[in-house]
Amino acid sequence: MNINEEKIYACWLDTGLEFARAKKRLLLKAAGSARQAYSLVVNSASGMLEAVIGAQDGRKLTQYLKTITPQGLGELLEEKNIKYTYFMENDYPQKFVDIPDAPFGIFYKGELADENTSSVAVIGSRKCSEYGRYMAKEISGGLAARGINIVSGMALGIDGIAQGAAIDAGGRTYGVLGCGADYIYPASNEELYYKIIKNGAIISEYAPGTTPQKWLFPMRNRLISALSDVVIVIEANEKSGTFSTVDMALEQGREVYAVPGRCTDRMSTGCNKLLRQGAGLVTSAEDIICDMGWRDKLNPAHRQSDKTKAYLSQPAKDIYEVLDIMPLTQDDIIALLQKKGKSYAADQVSRALCELELRQAALKINGGYRLMKS
Repeated sequence: MNINEEKIYACWLDTGLEFARAKKRLLLKAAGSARQAYSLVVNSASGMLEAVIGAQDGRKLTQYLKTITPQGLGELLEEKNIKYTYFMENDYPQKFVDIPDAPFGIFYKGELADENTSSVAVIGSRKCSEYGRYMAKEISGGLAARGINIVSGMALGIDGIAQGAAIDAGGRTYGVLGCGADYIYPASNEELYYKIIKNGAIISEYAPGTTPQKWLFPMRNRLISALSDVVIVIEANEKSGTFSTVDMALEQGREVYAVPGRCTDRMSTGCNKLLRQGAGLVTSAEDIICDMGWRDKLNPAHRQSDKTKAYLSQPAKDIYEVLDIMPLTQDDIIALLQKKGKSYAADQVSRALCELELRQAALKINGGYRLMKS
């Protein structure tokens, strides 16, 4: 069985009073342990159970005894390969501890994050544009390649794109679901679901078998922001559900950033409004790393840009400094170099660009050159 005995009793209590988080904690405190709380339910005739959590919830747990035992629940979790932990255990995520309305326990598939690793939530529209798709890949991939965890909700659009990019970059990602951890939602993200399990974890506070319901998603958003040090919004209109996560993030003291967009683009109105209200502006993974002071925390294996530049010729170094995540033509590059007081002939620029390609520091795309994800 993949959970210890005390966790089994806590899990039974959790699923028996699924949405009554305060009542579960109250019962556990009164009983002293999850096993003792279960004993109170078994011996409900004593009246103590109803005295602690009330008659209605007391009857609910008593009826739940007839549905499944703690041992039966443990076997079910093992069958579904789902792990469980709750707030009194050492493996319970510490980032949940101090947030309002913290989950009593969580179900997960995969491995939970190292508490010392920085994490960024990347969220946004389900119906994203090509620009949003591009920025989600660039920012998430860039952060993940540097060893920073990516957290999101595995939804269509920005969420799923960001998590896929994190995996492609060799990083770890955590998907927080608005349904049971055994339920793949949306079904079109089935492949991503199994990739996340291998490269992070699928997390839910809802019991296995809980189907997706509209009202569950705003509740899970507080866990997405809680698991993260920073929340990045990439494309969202003014009425987007993404803002419930932003509100939670601010309440929890997390940093909020937004990717700017065109003023006339409906999918950027929400992000541009956030920027007016004081959110940080982000255009690359480097912006977050610099602002958060994470550069020195990162594993040397994830800090490639300085190492790359050390082996470049001077023209290639200068060109590397003017390249961006959006492709630039050779004429654009020459003009930017001239603004910096650097003058190179066209053949020198061509050779330097070839050098950058060979060093995998630049990528030629659509007739232009852009920075490679590093």
